[in-house]
Amino acid sequence: MSDKENMSAEPISTRETLNLVARSLRFVWPYWPRILIQLILSFIGIAMILFLPWPLKILIDYVIMGLPVGYSPTPFPPYIQPFVDLLHGMTPLEIVWVVIAVSCLGIVLIGSFGNGSSRDTADGNLAQGLDTATQSENRANEASSRVSGLLGLFEYRFQLKTTHRFNHRLRSLVFQRLLALPMNRFSDESVGDAVYRVMYDTPAISKVCYDILVVPLSNIFLIAVVIWTMQYSYASVPSLVLLAWLAVPMLLISSLLMTGATRRRSLASRKAGANTTATAEEGLGNIRAVQSLGANDRQRDEFKRDSNESFSRYRSFVWMNVILVGLQAAIACGLILYVFFDIAEAIIGGRMSPGDAGPLYVFFGQLLLSTLALGALWFKLQDNLVGMRRVFQIIDQQADHERHGKETLETVREGLKIDQVSYTYPDGTPVLDSVSLDARVGEMIALVGTTGSGKTTLSYLIPAFIQPTAGRVLLDGIDTRQLSVGNLRGLVSFVFQEPAIFNDTVANNIRLGNSDASDADLTSAAASAGALSFIRDLPEGFDTLLGRNGDTLSVGQKQRLAIARGLVSQSPVLVLDEPTAALDPETENALVQALQVEREKRILIVIAHRLSTIRMADRICVVDDGRIVESGRHEELMQNPSGAYRRFVELQLG
Repeated sequence: MSDKENMSAEPISTRETLNLVARSLRFVWPYWPRILIQLILSFIGIAMILFLPWPLKILIDYVIMGLPVGYSPTPFPPYIQPFVDLLHGMTPLEIVWVVIAVSCLGIVLIGSFGNGSSRDTADGNLAQGLDTATQSENRANEASSRVSGLLGLFEYRFQLKTTHRFNHRLRSLVFQRLLALPMNRFSDESVGDAVYRVMYDTPAISKVCYDILVVPLSNIFLIAVVIWTMQYSYASVPSLVLLAWLAVPMLLISSLLMTGATRRRSLASRKAGANTTATAEEGLGNIRAVQSLGANDRQRDEFKRDSNESFSRYRSFVWMNVILVGLQAAIACGLILYVFFDIAEAIIGGRMSPGDAGPLYVFFGQLLLSTLALGALWFKLQDNLVGMRRVFQIIDQQADHERHGKETLETVREGLKIDQVSYTYPDGTPVLDSVSLDARVGEMIALVGTTGSGKTTLSYLIPAFIQPTAGRVLLDGIDTRQLSVGNLRGLVSFVFQEPAIFNDTVANNIRLGNSDASDADLTSAAASAGALSFIRDLPEGFDTLLGRNGDTLSVGQKQRLAIARGLVSQSPVLVLDEPTAALDPETENALVQALQVEREKRILIVIAHRLSTIRMADRICVVDDGRIVESGRHEELMQNPSGAYRRFVELQLG
């Protein structure tokens, strides 16, 4: 079911969440040295943050209060004691200069003063809107550091390069996978949805992996050091130690209670965003039809509805964040208020010195921020895992090459055999029923029949655009499923009824059929396809850029270029789907004559309705309701007065 047909958000279970996390981590495992360096940089920044509040205590106790250096009702932790020992014997003025030097060093390295209140962070973001699409571009270019200064700048740039590598690798993999998927994948789901997954879902990989590998470990390290410091230095005030232990589970539980609702809203937001992208892609891709039918207002209203739905779904997700932040802020404010009275009582009672207030407030602030970060980690992870789920859905779909073997065939010397082939659409609708067909090298086979009879589906089986539900397709007696996809597609060239023209030169568009084709080959193929005359009239001939979808060309000119692309190929099997539908009689006649030459060196399969095209075939196969009901030359089939082919011809001739 397509996204347009199902706007409901499918929930992700906790088990699937864990599986997605594990799979994402396996994807980034090749980058573990860079992640390890990132983690070390985070630890260094945390160590400096935890060190810098202590000079404030030293200034208050030993300079302002005039206490003897080293004296304190609460012991200094081991990681600060060596610094305190250096101050023995110094005058208050000398201590001030030392603290100033340490503060200046802290500003240079991490952009922080000793009290921690002016500490900076390093991050960078692009302009963005309030939807997943524009915010995803920031995720693809996102980096941050807990500190600023030189260390923060280095950590920021290092992380940015790492996340770029994550995203580039995943984007390339998903795009490559989309190109390798069966053609009917894009019949079931829109191109806009595929674009959304490549551009806006893949950036989730950097947040998932960074948040799992770096954020938890660095925050757990900070929380552990803070709690250990509280127990070591402030054991005389048990309530502070107990509060430090209780703050962590209280804030974590508040986050975990809301994860299920967050997952559902995030998935709904991404689905709505994909629908908006799909609507825009469909409207712009079919702009001629929209304008010619006067459907501008209807298309605008449809886009407006989908866009509004996208923002509405995203606002629902944002509200979950607002509720969580409000709940956690209430808990944090209550804890800070309690700490204020507890610290004041301990200082008045002499169990702590006045200088202890500074480090304690900094430590509790860091403890709350780190705990909130851990709680928000699981909360935010839900949104990013929804993106990864949509990405892995593409990666997990079976590609064409995974349906085939590894054998190769140099060329087709004998012929093509379709042996008792049946095909049924994924929804259960039968299209072909036990169809058999033999074609030898040097033959031209024409497939005719009413619209929907199964002609194109039958031709799609030859290059394995689709796989038969039953039966086999053989080239020189080898089942095409045993051949590699690359080898098979090199043996079969297919010219579609709707020509595909790329934003490139005329020459490169034709060379798509044979990258090694010489200029003479291009000219010959263009002449045979009736395209040479209009190509020479273009401003730069074969070097003329055709623009997006070849919009500067008529439908007939596009068709002739597509035919030239097929003719220039060296494939021993050439399939043409309605090659003369958009051609004038003169050009069609020239093309038919060219096909007479082409069939001498390969197998030609032509799907056509025009009598002037099909009557030259060596064999005409009439397809009706998924079966070949008649087969023979034009003259032979016309002898049957009640035959399907004769009725077909009489309808054309009136």
